Parts: sequence; C-alpha cells; structure tokens
Amino acid sequence: MFCSSIWVLAHVSLTNQNALEVSCGRGAGAVWCVHYYVPGSYMGVDLSPSVIDICRKCHSMISRLSFVVADATKYLPFENESLDIVLCVEATHAYGGSAAVQRFASEVARVLRPNGYFLWCDLFHIDGSDTSIDYLTANGELIVEEKINITRNVLHALDIQSNTRAEFIERYVRPKEQEYFRLFAGLPGTQMYNGMYEGHIQYWRAVFRKKTTTDMTTI
Repeated sequence: MFCSSIWVLAHVSLTNQNALEVSCGRGAGAVWCVHYYVPGSYMGVDLSPSVIDICRKCHSMISRLSFVVADATKYLPFENESLDIVLCVEATHAYGGSAAVQRFASEVARVLRPNGYFLWCDLFHIDGSDTSIDYLTANGELIVEEKINITRNVLHALDIQSNTRAEFIERYVRPKEQEYFRLFAGLPGTQMYNGMYEGHIQYWRAVFRKKTTTDMTTI
C-alpha cells in the first residue's frame, strides 16, 4: 500500500535532502520518491538480505539511490546526525512490541540532524495492543509535529484500486497463495480492510521532529 507515500511525506520536501527509508521492501517506494522528489541521496534499508539483493539488481542504474541490509530495531549503519529525513511506511507494527519500537526510535533520533524529520505511517488496533505513536515518543527524543488519522483516505484508495489488484492476483498469483496476497493488498473482505471499515483498526500518519538543545531547555 505505498499509496501511503503521498500521505506520509505531508508538507516535508525531500528535494536535495539526504533521506533514509526504513523497511523499504523491494524498493518501489524508494524509486518513486527519487523520481518525483529528487533528493540529494536516498537510502533504503531492510532486514532481509534477499530483498536488498533484489533492490540492488533492479534499481542499480538509478542515481542517488542505494540499499543496505540492516535491522532497524538494533542499529542503523549511518553516522550520528548525518540524515535530514527518515521515512517508515507500514512497518513498526511488525517490529515485535514496544521495546523494539523504542530502540528503533532511538536509532532514528541518533542518525537525524537536529530539527530533522521522521515521517511515519502505520496501522494499529484501537484496543491499545499496538499504540506505535506513543512508543515512538517514549524516549523523549522525537517531538510530534503532526498526527492525523487517515483511515478513511486509505479505505478510499483501496476501494479505487481493488478491482485492478484483484484481477492481478487472480491472473498472476498461484491459487494457494492468493489469500495471502489479497490480505497484503488490503482487498475488501480481508481482515485488514474489514478491521479499518468497522473501526477496529486505525491508520495514522505522523510527522516527528528531532529535538534540539533549545527544545530540551524549554521543557
């Protein structure tokens, strides 16, 4: 669902900035961002070596774009205060709980320059079992500049794309794997889609800013 790229970027410009996308998957979103926003550099990291291998093979000819294997809940292989923007789309819910998300948030804060931005979107259950926004600010290193519930927007986008995605899955995916791909695509009738439609799951985007010395002295 990388239509979320449009929403997660909000009003923050990537142009001429050094950006990092965490949990980049096969790199489609990274390619889209480089093409439309022309950052100074754009790096994608993912936990899976095989996925990063695919990224490097498929996107090696694109300038300003590179990919690295990394577990973002443990360590991001970048120098302190070396990045302007970090993005994370639909990933923190899979990081394994509050402690892992807080470690990830600390790594984000470490690699961001002062006043750098962390752009995030994800879904979570409203029963409190996955309150990622709270986990991301628990260490006190990131300030929430903006947070918006975009569940309706996501459902609308899924509705628009549902027929095309369903036809693609029916045509190109093996029958025994189709249900998984339907769920991943958020098609109507799946647990994820129904959860958002019925209000059990919400989808949020947020803009965080790294605290500066000035921020800390005024709190």
